[in-house]
Parts: sequence; structure tokens; C-alpha cells
Amino acid sequence: MNPALRFAAGVACAGLALLRATSAHAESPDWLPVRDANPFVLGNGLPLLPEPLTRSGDWRFDASLAEANSQLLSATAHDTLTYAAETRESRLAFSYAFADDWSARASLGAYWIGVGFLDRPIQHFHDLIGAPQGYRGGRLGVKPPYVRVDIDGRTAFFLDRPHTGAAPLLLDVTRSFEPSPAQTYGIAASLSVPLGSARDLSDNGHSAIALSAFGDWRFWHDAWQAGARVGYVHDNGNDLLPTLARHGAAFGDAYVRTPELWGWRAQLQYDLHSGFYRDAPNFLADAGVLTLGLTHALGERAELQFGVSEDVPIAHTQDVAFTVALRIAAP
Repeated sequence: MNPALRFAAGVACAGLALLRATSAHAESPDWLPVRDANPFVLGNGLPLLPEPLTRSGDWRFDASLAEANSQLLSATAHDTLTYAAETRESRLAFSYAFADDWSARASLGAYWIGVGFLDRPIQHFHDLIGAPQGYRGGRLGVKPPYVRVDIDGRTAFFLDRPHTGAAPLLLDVTRSFEPSPAQTYGIAASLSVPLGSARDLSDNGHSAIALSAFGDWRFWHDAWQAGARVGYVHDNGNDLLPTLARHGAAFGDAYVRTPELWGWRAQLQYDLHSGFYRDAPNFLADAGVLTLGLTHALGERAELQFGVSEDVPIAHTQDVAFTVALRIAAP
């Protein structure tokens, strides 16, 4: 199926789920479900953003779809990375509070890399705002999908055909604390289990564990909301680029969300991590993702979320990513 049709079908399925859902509104914290879409990072165990549940027996269901696109050349004195591809990660997650202030979550995902539909719209958008096209429009000299990493003149990784695979299974347990109705804090332990293949970039072939701490605050008469998280992920190996791979990376996230207006809230979120690879081209180094999002409440128990992400700093991860997500909470 054409990638654009696949994307439309995913959005349509989310819409059907919404029609079946009773009125809902997800409780805070309320992060946008953004992950670094760089395929050399997706399988390295970065955990999902926090979604603590505080009352025993509560549950939450999440469905998300992220489409990302880049065409770039990234190099050091010894290593070169050529990247021209579009990727898609779709995820389903279920969270359950097995005791007051204790919750567990499991998330299954699918991953695709190939020739997508975002490249031409991004070119038109760059023309509209007067931004440089970089290597888009055939300037890279390769036909997508094309991913190649050369280390000291030897090809360490090469992909030139579309692939579909299973993304890592993500599991976490969270302990949350609410010292007041306007404050939530928590700690989380996370596990990433490989289900895909390093050959098609759907995984790095090894498990990973992560620890993180987060806080969430509501202020100005509870109309505004902000959150922050810090943590560290330890990888037990990396079959993608083993000679460059580090054993882990630090990560951090922050967001602020505006008051509701006509059923919508705007949100600005920044997610960053240190490099999972040493002495590597920028695309494999530390990275940040800046996202502008909109959240629409669907009654009292559900939300529909949209996000547009840009790489900040430039060329350290995928150029542009679009995210759509549905969240349904317990009655």
C-alpha cells in the first residue's frame, strides 16, 4: 500500500476508535508522545514519556503514529553517513494502576522505512518560507530509501530497500507522588526488549534499561501546565554500529502547555539526549527534538493530539516529524 494511504488509514482507524469511545479527558501529566525518530536511536531504549496513574484500578490506552523524513549527508574526518528515507513508528500502549500511586505500562510498536510522501511537501514549505533545501530534490545523488555509514573507508551499515518490522517492546513501572493537587512527581524504571532486526533499522538487537525522575506542575490558577524529566538509559549492546556505540546515554525532556481555548490547548515540548555513538557524525551524536503540538479534548476522558517536530540542533536527527495520537483514560 502507498505510504500516504497507510498513514491515512492509520488516522482513520484512530477516528473510528474515537467514535466508539465514551466521553473522556486524560489527566496530567500530559506529554506529547514524541520519540527521536532517528532509526539509529529508536531501538536504543529511550523510554516513553511519563503517564502516571494515581488511583488503583485506573487504566489508560494510547495509540500513536509518527512519520518522519530526512535527506542529509553527515561526516567527520573518518566517518560518513548518507541518509535519505522516510520512517514511520506506530505504537499501542496500555497503562494500569495496580496500586495507589503505582502503575505499569506495556507498549508494542511497528516500524517502517522506505519512500514516503513527506519529501515534496517539505520542499514546498521550505520554498514558501525561503529556507534552504539542503540535500532535498535529488541533491544527495541517491534514490530513497538509502542509508549508508562508512567508517574509515569501510561500509559498516547499508540499506537501500524498504523494510517493515517490529519495534522494541517497551515496559515501565512508575511510582508517583502528589504532595498537592497542583504537583506530581515520580520515578520510573523502564525496559526495552528487542523484537525487530538491526539489519532493517527496526531495532539495535539488544535490550536496554532506563531510570528516570519527573515532575509536573500546574500554575496560574491551574490554567497552565509544565513538566520536566531527566534520566539515563543503559544499552546491553548495539548491533547497528558496534564499533561506535556507547553503553548508554542521558536524556531530558520539558514541556509547557497553555490554557484551553475552544477545546484546544497548545503545547511546546523539547526532548533531548546525549550521543549513543562516540566520535560520530552529527546524525549519530547528541540530538534534540522541538515539537509544537495541539491537544483537543474529546469529552472528559479522551484527547486527540497532534505534533510537528523539528531537529534542534539541525541535522542531528530526522529533519521533520509529524505525530498524531489518541489517549483514552478510565471512567
